[in-house]
Amino acid sequence: MTEQPALSVSNLTKQYANADHPVLDDISFTVPKGKVFVVVGPSGSGKSTLLRTIAGLEPIQGGTIALDGEVIETGRPDSAKAGRSRRSSALRTRIGMVFQSYDLFPNKTVLGNITLAPTLVQKRDRAEAEREAVKLLERVGLADRKDAWPHELSGGQRQRVAICRALILHPEVLLFDEVTAALDPEMVREVLDVMLGLAKSGQTMMIVTHEMNFARAIADHVILLDGGHIVEESDDAHAFFTNPNTERAQQFLRTFEFE
Repeated sequence: MTEQPALSVSNLTKQYANADHPVLDDISFTVPKGKVFVVVGPSGSGKSTLLRTIAGLEPIQGGTIALDGEVIETGRPDSAKAGRSRRSSALRTRIGMVFQSYDLFPNKTVLGNITLAPTLVQKRDRAEAEREAVKLLERVGLADRKDAWPHELSGGQRQRVAICRALILHPEVLLFDEVTAALDPEMVREVLDVMLGLAKSGQTMMIVTHEMNFARAIADHVILLDGGHIVEESDDAHAFFTNPNTERAQQFLRTFEFE
């Protein structure tokens, strides 16, 4: 019996109010459990919007999103003007998301940022949540910064805290949206190392990135998104990055230097 995929997206359409064309048009794919699914493509291709719809931050106008076989979002054509999907808080915690801009609360310490959602949304015991938060911080090399404020941290440190904040909710799928784009080059490696560690631990992840060498190293499955469409898809990352099938993928990859 074939194992149920962690995430299934079927015929997803996303269109903003008053827009002439959908930003995502009839998108379909599956993310197997324990695998790393990477999304690449030029700016404006719909990559970040795709993650936001999967996370329940924006409604969809067509198609379905299923988590472990359970449909958690169905497209509604009348939702184009809505700012958010109708997904419940409980469902949202099953999919974690780490943003490019960290989005840490400036008035809370590192520990306070990480423990807010599990205590407020999941109603978990604060002491238990704090113990787990410290273990997660140890995992990313920041245990000594648990009482620091966000403004006292480097960009790389803030991004690692944001990863801990997502992990403490025990998400079935973890989404990463260009998480190194706002970092200085020397801080990029510390965040990518954490993500590589998560991949080795079997965390199901969907990653939007412009770091092509990293994508080639970590990906189990790759899609190239362009103009709101999947123009190439491969479950052989090495083949995609070294010998893509489509002319569009060849053109896109020629703009990068590979190590």
